Amino acid sequence: MQQKYSLTLRILHWLIGLMLLVMIGVGWYMASLPMESELKYEIYPVHKSFGLTVLGLVIIRIFVRLFSTTPPLPKGLATWEKWLTKITHFLFYVLMVAIPMVGYLSSDYQGFDVEWFGVPIPGMVADNEDTAHLMHELHEIFAYFLLLLIILHLAGTIKHRWFDKGSDTDVLKRML
Repeated sequence: MQQKYSLTLRILHWLIGLMLLVMIGVGWYMASLPMESELKYEIYPVHKSFGLTVLGLVIIRIFVRLFSTTPPLPKGLATWEKWLTKITHFLFYVLMVAIPMVGYLSSDYQGFDVEWFGVPIPGMVADNEDTAHLMHELHEIFAYFLLLLIILHLAGTIKHRWFDKGSDTDVLKRML
């Protein structure tokens, strides 16, 4: 029986996780800068490029996951913990796709160019300030919800690794 995720999935997990935390931090910092700040408009294209990179990596991760066998959840987990794990992972994938998509749409509806490290990404929608505002709000709300899931994910990992009795609940060893 397989005890760990494949090396590809483990690398994607840690890389995407790190990138998401940095993206959320940079997003907060960028949003806190005054509108007249030149730095704000230097950070935006980099934020968009990395957001598109995360989206690409998540799509790769989804395909790899669909065609890989994954280790079973530890037997020592309670039924509610197994369900919470499955729901959390599903929501992670939804948000990791939705956040960059609504971020892209926010820019596109505002009429701003979106580039991936200098390569233009074609616009798909007509300018619409109201929809742009909605997409921007969703981008922000989804990012906060993602951060909440990350905290829940880390708390669960810590609980199962160091606070549960016995090693039959340790989920971290599957990802190391």
